[in-house]
Amino acid sequence: MSSAERSDVPGWGLFDTWHALIDAGDPRFTLLCSVLEVQEPLARLERSITVSLWNMQRHYSTYSLRSVVTFDASLRRKGVEQRMILPRRVVERRSPLASSLEKGLRLAPVAHPLLICDHRLIMVGDSTGDTIHTSTAPDIVAHAVHFYDALWRAAVPAVPKGEDPPFTRRMVDVAILLVDGATDREIARTLGISERTVSADVREMSKRLGARSRAHAIALISGAES
Repeated sequence: MSSAERSDVPGWGLFDTWHALIDAGDPRFTLLCSVLEVQEPLARLERSITVSLWNMQRHYSTYSLRSVVTFDASLRRKGVEQRMILPRRVVERRSPLASSLEKGLRLAPVAHPLLICDHRLIMVGDSTGDTIHTSTAPDIVAHAVHFYDALWRAAVPAVPKGEDPPFTRRMVDVAILLVDGATDREIARTLGISERTVSADVREMSKRLGARSRAHAIALISGAES
């Protein structure tokens, strides 16, 4: 993110403050894990969330989508309020399916990733981006909630009101399996639909993506080509 983009979003200095506290070993922050080890702690965390999950990320990939499918369904069953903020460039160029899967997704500049769980716990990276730390300190959480809510209100909906998402939910499910290398037959068996339906969905997604071929569509879906 450029300095100009940062200046347009009040409160980004909060992360500089947190990073300094983490680097200094402030007891209000606890080391959770490395970025590469985050999936297991997230799975444990999901079981404890009952009210809200506010999330913002700088990056989003097809791998992320696989995790979101199960995670999102579980939270919806519990009636958890979910918010997601992503940079516009990620949604439009690197993860074209995100706005179809993430209901209520909004777009805004994102300098650093942040998760806020039930307004009681936050997860934030350190200054290097290599490790993730948590905090339940009331003052830290309160500042995080205030910052996120302000950014959320200033953010732009990924899907304008009254419009449909770029892809249907079934298309998203097909796309994720497609990127995994599954054949139409394997996708049909996994999703309980016909091969003809799978082929039709792949053709329609290719058309909407402006893909030149099936392989090109897979590259666009996976973010391998913008």
